[in-house]
Amino acid sequence: MKKFISKTSLVSFVVLVVLLLTTFILPYTSAQAAESDPKCWGVFVGVSDYATINDLQYCDDDARDFYRALSPVWGELYTKLLVDSRATKSAILDAINWMAGNADADDTVTFTFSGHGADFGAFCPYDFDSDDSGISNVELSLALDAVKAQKIVVILDICFAGTYELTLSKTGRVLMLASRSDELSEERNQFQNGIFSYYLLQAISNFDAVDVNQDYELSAEEIALYANPLTTIYIGSMHPILNDQFLGELALIAKFVFALNTALPAGTNVLTLDGVSYTSPPQTLFWIPGSMHTIAVPEEVNVTSGTRYHFIGWDDGETSATRTISKGLYGANYNLEQLLNIISAYSDPAGAGWYVDGSIATFSITPYIDLTDTRHIFTGWSGDYTGTSPMGSLIMNTPKTITANWRNEYLLTLNSEYGTPAGAGWYDEGESVTVSVEPAQGFLVRQIFDGWTGDLAGTASSTSVSMNSPKTITATWHTDYVQLFILIAVILVVAGIVMTIILVRRKATR
Repeated sequence: MKKFISKTSLVSFVVLVVLLLTTFILPYTSAQAAESDPKCWGVFVGVSDYATINDLQYCDDDARDFYRALSPVWGELYTKLLVDSRATKSAILDAINWMAGNADADDTVTFTFSGHGADFGAFCPYDFDSDDSGISNVELSLALDAVKAQKIVVILDICFAGTYELTLSKTGRVLMLASRSDELSEERNQFQNGIFSYYLLQAISNFDAVDVNQDYELSAEEIALYANPLTTIYIGSMHPILNDQFLGELALIAKFVFALNTALPAGTNVLTLDGVSYTSPPQTLFWIPGSMHTIAVPEEVNVTSGTRYHFIGWDDGETSATRTISKGLYGANYNLEQLLNIISAYSDPAGAGWYVDGSIATFSITPYIDLTDTRHIFTGWSGDYTGTSPMGSLIMNTPKTITANWRNEYLLTLNSEYGTPAGAGWYDEGESVTVSVEPAQGFLVRQIFDGWTGDLAGTASSTSVSMNSPKTITATWHTDYVQLFILIAVILVVAGIVMTIILVRRKATR
């Protein structure tokens, strides 16, 4: 009645691989699963130093290594480790009862035992001293029947492990048994584990190689399919059994990998995972299968003024920078972009904005703007581009600024009730223009020029105005009757003289 485990490569390889698992390969975030997420419960039992017999060395190491490999992922609150004197029959059954009292239907429950096994279908807890003091296949089955979880994994690294198969085989369970019902299980100094446990632990540490369907979940089935043939290859007298009554694959660990397609500036929060910010891509993380996690990346990361990294989407085509996930490889993709700034006093130039570094930006502007009293005429570009065509292009390998230059024309409007003032029309901005009008209009009743009003003040009939804006100028006049009055006076005088002559001649005739 010998036990089959070896701990050299799993305590060394799982202390190293589980230290490599807990520290590097299986890190986990402080914000594990939400309360509503499924949980994984585990009881890991191993006995080397029995109360009545002491012929095993590494069974307790098997339990410790499973605990070290899985409790960092599942959480210490959801796992128990029972080794040697702590692994009494009552303690083991109490631990299974603890899982039965806490695990929900959608949770996963795992029980492992490494130690002595009997050919009549029992394994030996620490306080084993007779056939009746072991935990039989029936007792273990009844204890597990009380568990509400619909996903149960049982790992037995004991001699005659196959004696448990028929009794424990039930819907929703995966049995991983070290040996057939007539075989011993063994341990090896070079492994410092039981042989079967060593290869199971090795499977956990070699996630990528064991995840044969590449679904970023390590299942009990995949672990067994990795360990079983290697165990038999190593020692032909052991033929581990996988009894799978779970529909699909019963996942034990989910993996999250984050990647960036480019290095972002130092100090940038490249990822926020469950509220925790990372300034560099985190190592591979391992989670409880089915637990949900929120990841977010920045949409823009400024490098310098006018240069930025812009998030364009994830490898799977999703474009939202924030998403909820449960497992997988998530690559965030960024473009390095340069800003084209177009300065123009008029019009609405097309083409300004962000461009992928090295791409060609095409820009344009309306070259002529004709308003009621103002005209804007495009004269060319200056800055990081020169040319006179209203359309242009340039390579955006740095931030660029270009300016549209304009020549302005303003309308000079002259208003006058009399005469025809000279000088009205369109003029370049800043041009000096002469305006004039005949200072007197009419005969007898005349219109006399008084001066200019509006955008020009003055009394000279000929003057100049600077066209720094549209101008409207009005000539003002007053009416002059002097010549008419003189004419009337002359007529009256002449009429008086004529009348006098006529009267004098009449008197002379008499």
